[in-house]
Formats: sequence, structure tokens, C-alpha cells
Amino acid sequence: MSVTIDIPPLWCPLELRVRDGVEEFDARSHAWLERHGLDERSLLRATATDTGFLACSWAPDGTREGVQLLSDWLVWALLFDDYYCDAGELSDQPGPFNTLIAEMMARAMYPELGRTGRTGDTAFDAFASSLADIVTRIHTLADPQLAHLCSLAHYRWAVGAMCGVSDRAAGTLRTASQHLLVRAADGADCLSAHMIEVAEGTALPASERITPEVRALSQAAGILLTVPTDLASYTRESHQECLESNVVQILGVEYACSSEEAVSRSCSLLESVMEFFVAMRSKLQHSGSTELHRYADQMANLVRGTYEWQRFLPRYTTALDVPVAGRPAAVVKPARALHEITDTPNQKRAEKDPAIAWWWELL
Repeated sequence: MSVTIDIPPLWCPLELRVRDGVEEFDARSHAWLERHGLDERSLLRATATDTGFLACSWAPDGTREGVQLLSDWLVWALLFDDYYCDAGELSDQPGPFNTLIAEMMARAMYPELGRTGRTGDTAFDAFASSLADIVTRIHTLADPQLAHLCSLAHYRWAVGAMCGVSDRAAGTLRTASQHLLVRAADGADCLSAHMIEVAEGTALPASERITPEVRALSQAAGILLTVPTDLASYTRESHQECLESNVVQILGVEYACSSEEAVSRSCSLLESVMEFFVAMRSKLQHSGSTELHRYADQMANLVRGTYEWQRFLPRYTTALDVPVAGRPAAVVKPARALHEITDTPNQKRAEKDPAIAWWWELL
């Protein structure tokens, strides 16, 4: 993978906390995938995801069972994305893809289908079986309302994935404003936040979850969860020829600028979002309830854990879809960090994008 960009240090003034047991959670997730019959290609890709670390940094206060569930769901989600969304046979065919993903997401609402509704498609049935297991475990661990939110949030994720496949099929490029709305959905932002609550045994009351302030904080966290990975995965997505949903490509076309300038604009955008997130988190923690204080911390862990996770992620440095001498490519750990993290903002602030301009009225 030869197309690269230089990523400057990314501003993230949030504390990194990591639960013990990263390697053990990773190993158990891999064994869990094997039990559900995922194919060899997916199992190889699983070794490049490091979801044990991601789960331990997202939910440092989680229970052993909860963090394992989070790690299992994370690796399942990344492998499903790899198999069907980014470079799969249906990744540029909205018609069959939309039906397939709707059928898969139905397993989140009706896990019984994953156990009994075999289709004969070995890959689909393996993903369906493992998803049914995840949803069943969610209902065992979580508050019933939160468990139901987890099931519903799969559909928001599906809509985001559908947008990516449609863009690829039509050869269209979304605007930056559209990307801020679509990318977070495609990255399962709401579901990720809910899964942290499940892992740590908490549930923010609905009366607080629906306030404008909390919705803005959550939306900002979702953007900071997903858009920074566009920078880290630029080389991989260039190699896969799927840059139509990458912020660097989007800004480069929108402003008719070089990739270097597009990276700078991307970092400025991220710093504006981070500035808002930090300010709103402080506001909510100053005046909010204990539950809201905990939720704000969880969103900070979501963001900080992701920034750290992507820095040394083999998923972004290994061309696993290209065999070497007839054999699967080996997983390659980055020789150095893909970017550094700084406590000091270093970019000129971007103008407030229309998609998120309403946030600042709340401050």
C-alpha cells in the first residue's frame, strides 16, 4: 500500500484509561469467532483489529463479562464491514446489499432468527449466529430499555453503510456537511455508545438522553469516533479504491486542494469538534446528575480510546486482501505510530459546519 499521507499530531486532551487483560479479551474474541464458524479470511483479519485494547479503553470500568461482550461485538462489526461493505462482492451493488444488511440487522431485533433461520449461505449464517449470540448476551446484562436501544441502533448503522455502498455504485462524493452526518452512522456511533453502557452496567435515563445538550455531546463523540479514522485508514482505503467516504478525499475535492491541505483542513475540523466536546462535557459534569457525569466520561473514553487504538492498528497497514505467493498476507504491525497525540491544539479553527452549527448555541 504505497499511497500515504502525513498525519500531524492530533489534539485530544482526554485521559487514556485502559483496563487490564487486553490480550486475554482478544484471545477469547478470536475463539468465539471460531466457534461461530467465521471463514478463514475473516479470522485472519480479526488478528489485525486489536479489539481487546479498544474494549478495555472504551470501558475501563466494565465487568469482565461486559468488556468481553464489547470486544466480541467490536470484532464482529469490523469483520462484517470488511466482508460486505468495503471490498466485498456487494460493496458497489446497493440493491442486493441493502436487502442483505436489512436481513442481518433483523437478527438484532429477533435473535431467534440467527439461531433457527438458516439461509444456506455459510458466511451469512456465521455472522447471523454470532450476532444473535451478542444480542442475547446484551439482554442478559443490560437494562431492558438499553438493550432495546442497542437492537434499534443497528438500523442506524445499516443506513450509514447503505450510503457508502450507494456512493461507490454511483461514483458520487458527499459534501463535508453530509459526511459529518453519514460517517458517524456508518461507524455505528450510537451503538458504540450504548455498548459501553452495557459493558459498564449503566444506563442514562431517557429524560437526560434526549436533551439537546446530551444529543450534541453524543453527536460530537460520534464524529470524533469515526472521522479521525479516515486519516488513519486513508492508505488502506486508497488501496481498496473506496475513498468516496473518506474526509481527506471529500475535502480535497470540495476545496480543490492537495491531499496535504485536505489533511490540514480535516485536522482543523476535528479540533473544532473536540473543542466543543470538551466544553460541553465540562458543562454537563458541572451541573448534571451522577448518571450524566458517568455518561460524559464514557463518551470521553470512547473518543480517547479510539484515537489511541488507531495509532498502531495492523488493520490500517496490512493489505489482507492481496495474497503473497498464493498465501494470505501476514498481519503487519506499524513500525511506528501512524500519528502522535498532543494536549495542545495546533490547527486554525475551521468554520462551524452547517451540520453541527447548532451545537454552539447550547454553550
